[in-house]
Amino acid sequence: MVTITVGAPTHAVSDRLYGVFFEDINHGADGGLNANMVNNYSFDGVYLTHSSLRLKGAERWMTQADPLRFWRFRRLDAVSCGTRIRGDHGQPVDTDCPAPPIHDNSRYARVTVALGLVGTIENLGYNGGGDHANVCAMCVRTGRSYEFSACVRAVRGTVSLRVVVLDDDDEPLSDDVRFDVDRFAGEPLHDGWILVRHTLSGLRDGYGKLHIDAQAADGPDGSGAMDATGTTTPSAVTFDLDAVSLMDADYWGRNDPKWRFGKLRRDLVESIATLHPAFVRFPGGCIVEGVTPGNEYRWKDTVGAPTARRQQYNMWAFKSPDGSSYSQSYQIGFYEYFCLCEDLHAKPLPTLFAGITCQSPYRDPKHVDTDSDWFRRVVVQDYLDLIDFANGDPDTSAWAAVRRDMGHPEPFGLDMIGIGNENFGADYVAKFDAIARAIHEKDPNMLCVMSAGLFPFRLPMKRTWDHAHAVAAGSVPGVAREIDAASADLLPATRILVDEHAYHSPEWFIAQANRFDDYRRDGTGVYFGEYSANGYFAAQPQDHDHASSWRSALAESAFLTGCERNSDIVKMTSYAPLLSHVTGHGWEQNLIEFNPSAVGPSVNYEAERLFSANVGPLAYECRIDGDAPDGLYVSATGDENALRLVKLVNTGGKRAGVTLNVSYGPRGLLRRDDAVGSPRTLRVETLTGDPDARNELGYTGGVRECLTRTVRESVLPPDGPGSIALALPAYSLTLVRLE
Repeated sequence: MVTITVGAPTHAVSDRLYGVFFEDINHGADGGLNANMVNNYSFDGVYLTHSSLRLKGAERWMTQADPLRFWRFRRLDAVSCGTRIRGDHGQPVDTDCPAPPIHDNSRYARVTVALGLVGTIENLGYNGGGDHANVCAMCVRTGRSYEFSACVRAVRGTVSLRVVVLDDDDEPLSDDVRFDVDRFAGEPLHDGWILVRHTLSGLRDGYGKLHIDAQAADGPDGSGAMDATGTTTPSAVTFDLDAVSLMDADYWGRNDPKWRFGKLRRDLVESIATLHPAFVRFPGGCIVEGVTPGNEYRWKDTVGAPTARRQQYNMWAFKSPDGSSYSQSYQIGFYEYFCLCEDLHAKPLPTLFAGITCQSPYRDPKHVDTDSDWFRRVVVQDYLDLIDFANGDPDTSAWAAVRRDMGHPEPFGLDMIGIGNENFGADYVAKFDAIARAIHEKDPNMLCVMSAGLFPFRLPMKRTWDHAHAVAAGSVPGVAREIDAASADLLPATRILVDEHAYHSPEWFIAQANRFDDYRRDGTGVYFGEYSANGYFAAQPQDHDHASSWRSALAESAFLTGCERNSDIVKMTSYAPLLSHVTGHGWEQNLIEFNPSAVGPSVNYEAERLFSANVGPLAYECRIDGDAPDGLYVSATGDENALRLVKLVNTGGKRAGVTLNVSYGPRGLLRRDDAVGSPRTLRVETLTGDPDARNELGYTGGVRECLTRTVRESVLPPDGPGSIALALPAYSLTLVRLE
């Protein structure tokens, strides 16, 4: 029998220890968290043209503007119109336009229907591409309401539109909604544009496509599912269409006035909320840097009205099933990100471009000259303007006024910012210092996060860590912030955070449970910003059958016990990737998978939830006595009173008997205000399963779970024994909650 004694408190646990990292990979944003089911909703699609051969040089990563992609036009003509389009290298190229678009960054479709014909416009939604490229992906369910909106403009003839959702056999899944473009109540925009809003109700089970029928007779009708009949013109009927949206009306933040623009899919937000994240990192990940100059993520492109947001191709397109069809519409931008953090009671950790494109293997990193005007005027200034956007006074700051006008006059409370992602090398260190100095000149209390690169080994991280220790020692002028009394609770005693990443095998993660035991405690802190036991750096197969297994979840759990034990220096952790469309995998192992109708948390999610939703403000010593079996890992947190949260991980194939002793000290099991003691409640939750098992989620239906969950609750008398006998099953994770 093994005895585990939970002893004295050792240190305060960071109140940001567990967070989430949201990147638009695996269609995690468009097609996922974005509630709008219409793919290329604004006819502004920008996509990647990619060659695997480096000898292609500047033509290896190219921009492809394809404004009508994912739309099908039958028995009618459609052309893309706008004042500008994106060139091969992302540069704006002026184009002729017959009538003004809603915004210079926006294009629209001009649709013409010949007299006497019935035309059809279809949009299948986000199906992930590949084998599902022709499959409907819009989920509609019985008894639910759906919101449709579009911007339409009559050009010639009277346009009447019928909106309906159809299945693969063109059978209606919803009631239809009909309206005349020149005879309905809408919201006028400019240049003749009207925003049309209707609610679709009475929808049947199934997946549908946004379908527009246009029939020439007396006037056009068409947005959503449209029938067009024109009778007032002897020739063809023409209308303009833009910003088409169809979503479940029960989106996150409904009826909250701050959620005026981008809308979020409720079930995905609720799955994230269940993790109780203390922070949210966004937008990446490699998307931060992009793969070519101009492909980096620019937060200023993502705010304001959605039609004003300048779209960008998604660099992860090269790993998507169809190899290119992955655009970032920015319907979820930095404003929506900050609002989500606020709703989750999580701190924002935005991470911005540091002047170096992606340095991962097989990329072609480009470095902006640190002494250049462009670096100072664009790269550095983006950080300073973001601080204004998040925290500034709308009466004195133009960017804060943008925040106010979007619906949030109050500041968001930004207090930390990431400088670059997975960047490394001497040039990165110089860029970090230049950016951090500018940030600290503006806000001395802003915590700057420094990248340690993408390799989880000490030698390639040495330059970053040496510099971080120098910052902590105060020998890098202008970089280390001085914490004033008002912000002294911001990761106490930490002057700089170093962002380490690790994608390795389950065996590696288990071996790293003691990784941080000997890290220097000198004012530097660790943010373990991306991790997953997916076997990537161990050259293990990156396929569905080997991804998100219970073996990997247990290994990550063993590692997290080490993070909790060392939470005086490990200040923050976040798993990656967070979200994945089941048919849009660019990365196979993910925390939460989803299909058009359902959310399927992985077994890794179940383990992460047990840790992140059950952590106390103090870490406690854990002593193991006796002949401990291989594969046993433990950590304990709690408060100053009687709350104890003990996590026990058994990565081995044999059952382990454990006596848990939690009676340390005269008040070990007594609440501070109890003079004679009181009953204690005990809750033991255990997750166990086959190490190779994984939760499964198909394109339709719900998740098929593989774990066995057992919960045992009891009440202990105040004078009862201070020890608890536990049987830890093979391949198990157990939470003991005693209070």
